[in-house]
Parts: sequence; structure tokens; C-alpha cells
Amino acid sequence: MIYIDEYLIINFILNYLLLDSCNSILKLNCRKKNIILSCIISEISIISLFINMNFFISLLFKIIICLLMIYISFGFNDYKNFIINIFYFNILNFFLGGLLFYFKSSGLLKYRFYLLLSLLIMNSFKHYAYNLRKQLRLKYKVSIYLNNGKILYLDGYMDSANTLTEPYTNRKVIIINKEVDENYYLIPYKTIDNYSLMKCFNPKKVYIDGLGERNDVSVGVVSKKFNGYRCLLNYGLMEE
Repeated sequence: MIYIDEYLIINFILNYLLLDSCNSILKLNCRKKNIILSCIISEISIISLFINMNFFISLLFKIIICLLMIYISFGFNDYKNFIINIFYFNILNFFLGGLLFYFKSSGLLKYRFYLLLSLLIMNSFKHYAYNLRKQLRLKYKVSIYLNNGKILYLDGYMDSANTLTEPYTNRKVIIINKEVDENYYLIPYKTIDNYSLMKCFNPKKVYIDGLGERNDVSVGVVSKKFNGYRCLLNYGLMEE
């Protein structure tokens, strides 16, 4: 059995965790007082427990409360960002609600443990989402225009360990693992335990989605397989 005051407290804190997690994941930098005000507004949804509503009216009521919460917490810049905010809030809501329901139905969770478990779940999810977004920000579509007229379309990864510079012209070197028909030359590079030589060529140009066209890039070729990528971008490209 749970009392109404306990339900109000749990509802408030769970909504605060959800909104704060959205704020952190999407980097919205909204004010905490807006989130608190939104959580206070969310307490209105408790009314639906005591009023006899049919399914559609109850659903419409909950949708209005949800939209109002998102608007109060994060504001409204444009429809696209507003929909993204709604999407993330509801994904987190379903994710948290599903896990809590699982533990409750399994007899592993009492109401008084909701808050601790919810906090652990949200912190774990924020950590996972942060790392995922970080990885996605380092992915780029790369088009390498060869001197024979062909174009290589590759999935690139911005590798912080790759700061290799071609010693003759100071071109930044991106690395691929695909042999192409080009005029190669050798450049020295350092591996973990020694020095070696890498085959390299100068393409006509390189286009990187989000970074634009580059004419000052050399392409190194190795036989090593990359995990999920075909091109390791030079981290120096991010610093310009």
C-alpha cells in the first residue's frame, strides 16, 4: 500500500530525474528552477487517479501534461528541437518505467526503494548516453577523390591518437586500410614500440562531412583492420 503523499514525492523525484537526465544528455543547459516548476506541474497528473476518465480523455490529459512539462523545462526554440526533447523524455520514461515495473513484478522492489534504484538507473543511462553521443560525434563520412578520377566513400573515425604529419610538406595524414591505384611514397611513423614506414599518396582532394573540403591532406595506407571503420582521420583536423 502506498499513501498519496508518498506517491506525490515519488512522482516528483522521478520526473526530476527524467528531466535532469534529458537536460544532461541533450546539453540543453536549462535552469534547475524550470525543471522543479515542471515537476510541480506534473503533480497535476495525479488527478487522473481520482477522476473517472475514459481512455482517450485520460491519454489526452497525460499528453498535455507531458507537453507542458517539456515546454516549461526546456522552452521552445523550434518544432524540430521540441520534438527531439519530447522523444528523449519519453524514451527515458519508458526505459525507467519498464525496469521499475520488472523489479516490482518480480517482487524485488518496494516503493521505498524506487528512488535509490531510479537514481542508479538514470546515472548509468546518462553515462552510457554520454559515451554513445561522444562516439557518434567522432564519426564522419569521408570522400577521397583519387587522381585517376575514382572516389572512395569511407566511414571515418576521428582518432585522437592519429596526429601524424607528412614530414616533407607538413600535410596531415589520414589512414585507410584499402589498396588503391596511386603513386605511393614512404613516410616514417612511430608505432607503439618502434619506427616504421608507411605507404602514402596525395589525393586530388578529400571531403569530410562536417569539416568540409581539404586539399592539404595525405592518405596513408595500412593493412590493419579497423573496428567498424575504413578511415582514421587526423585529430589535427579538429583543431583548425
